[in-house]
Amino acid sequence: MNNKTNSTFSRFISLPILGLVVGAFFTTMLVAVASSNASADAGAKQVLYINAFHRGYGWSDEIESGIRDTFDASGTNIDLSVVYLDSLRHEVEAVSEKVAELLALKKVADSKDLIITSDNAALDFALRHQKTLFPNQSILYTALKDYSAETLSQSLNSTGISEYTDYKNAVDLALSLHSDARSIVFIGTTEEGHNQRVVDIVKETVLPAYTDILDTEIIVDKSIEALDKELSQFPANSLVFLLSNTLPKSDGTEYSPAETARLLSSITPFPVYTYWHSHIGHGAIGGQIVTGYSQGKAAAQLALEVLSKDVATALPSAKSAPASLFFDLDSLDKHNISRDALPEGTRFINYQPPIWQEYKTEALTTLVIIFGLASLVLAFSLLTKRQSETIHQISDENVELTHALDLNQEALDDVTHQLEEVNPIDELTGLSNFRHFNDMLDKELRRASRYKTPLSLLMISVDQFEGYKSAQGEEKANAVLTGISQVISETCQRSSDVLAHLVDEKFAIILPHTTRENSHIVCQKLHDHLRAKNLPFILSSTGAVTLSIGLSSLEASGERINPQHMFNTSEMMRIDAEKQGGNGTRSDVIATHSEPGSSNNG
Repeated sequence: MNNKTNSTFSRFISLPILGLVVGAFFTTMLVAVASSNASADAGAKQVLYINAFHRGYGWSDEIESGIRDTFDASGTNIDLSVVYLDSLRHEVEAVSEKVAELLALKKVADSKDLIITSDNAALDFALRHQKTLFPNQSILYTALKDYSAETLSQSLNSTGISEYTDYKNAVDLALSLHSDARSIVFIGTTEEGHNQRVVDIVKETVLPAYTDILDTEIIVDKSIEALDKELSQFPANSLVFLLSNTLPKSDGTEYSPAETARLLSSITPFPVYTYWHSHIGHGAIGGQIVTGYSQGKAAAQLALEVLSKDVATALPSAKSAPASLFFDLDSLDKHNISRDALPEGTRFINYQPPIWQEYKTEALTTLVIIFGLASLVLAFSLLTKRQSETIHQISDENVELTHALDLNQEALDDVTHQLEEVNPIDELTGLSNFRHFNDMLDKELRRASRYKTPLSLLMISVDQFEGYKSAQGEEKANAVLTGISQVISETCQRSSDVLAHLVDEKFAIILPHTTRENSHIVCQKLHDHLRAKNLPFILSSTGAVTLSIGLSSLEASGERINPQHMFNTSEMMRIDAEKQGGNGTRSDVIATHSEPGSSNNG
């Protein structure tokens, strides 16, 4: 008894001492780490990045991400600071002078080791103020467009990433995928200087390389209607290359990049290749794309090379602009092209990862729980065997382990419930469920606000559905819902459209990049296709199942719209259509602060 008391007392005495020792050890380590970090910051290379645009602009944000990621991965101690010229939203000259004054106050001439600029306005700023702000620093440029070659040749102590001009490489890749190609058609515009330059480069460096082996043609400044007529004259084994980001409308305005790719792909059976990332996922098969991230990464790699050498060492020559291969798997399948035929490193969209990879975290969690349960069972067996001397001890251990098993079973049930919630598909219709619809509506509204593109939301209900269910029974009612979901899927086939079954007889469709007028066309197609399907319903005035559709549209605007506001607007329009007797569509435009909303119902 005395031995046990002494042992217990010793344990209580030793615990505080052990705590003091551990605390002293960790305090020493923290001081050492803090000292190391302070020393590292003092010796860091100071790099200034001049961004021609503003934070939140997708292109330049990607460039900055490429720079930061490359610096972080290099292991080099670099302190990166950023200034924004905001040239898209404000007068460049006025902002530039204020930025120059601020940089002069910060004495960047003495504190910075290297300058990186992105896009034309930033390089113009750096060269204009080079003598006063950056007299001894090297200037690295990237993401140039139509920049004066004479100005670059005369600039001192500068190098960077040259403008992308290798348009032939993408054509060679396309010809390797289509060995039976007989002609190539290039489509572009000359409305802007950059588009004119791309057309000129293709005429000078690409077309002559294929004149003797293929029929080549370049078509510029034609509307979709004119292109439809001209493309119909080309042989079956032809390839189309889209040189410009947008194409003109017959009224003098321009289609959006997404509309350009979608419309051009719809009027021709030929594979449509592109040089623009905004076309991927909207009908274009793919192509060699220059991205902001690759521009930033290339600039950072060049900066690391310059920083690793002595200041007196001559700057390396300008590097070629990098480009990445992007392809749409859906378009590849449409044109019977195997993804294995594409070079290593090609990036894909519409890629469906294996289910084990998509739910890897959940699977590993389940395995850990199973392993934990198995370990507990094994431990219970061993403990029972070793402690079999007394009935009381066995009973105590059994109670403890049973409780542990109950806790782990609860955890397993929680994980199973989480796995069920991850599934975004409605089991009855095969469309997205309500939860996934809510997530996607919020994301699409954010995307529409960021890129100032139109967005439409359709709320759909089956007319007199409760009467149909009472008369025909639940099984036939479910069959009608399945049939309507098929009509919706066949009508809205864009990869960007979100088709959802919300609850009972209600459906919803999110149409990105779609104006109110084009959405009305979609609504009419839904009515027409359902009428053609002819689902009998004796209580309906038409003798068949019909729909009431409420439509709300957000025109191109940079303002953020609350998802619930857009949902409520479409729902009110749907209820209005239902009150008007059903089998129709009512619509409204989402009002923004910058312009009053309109309410033209149809």
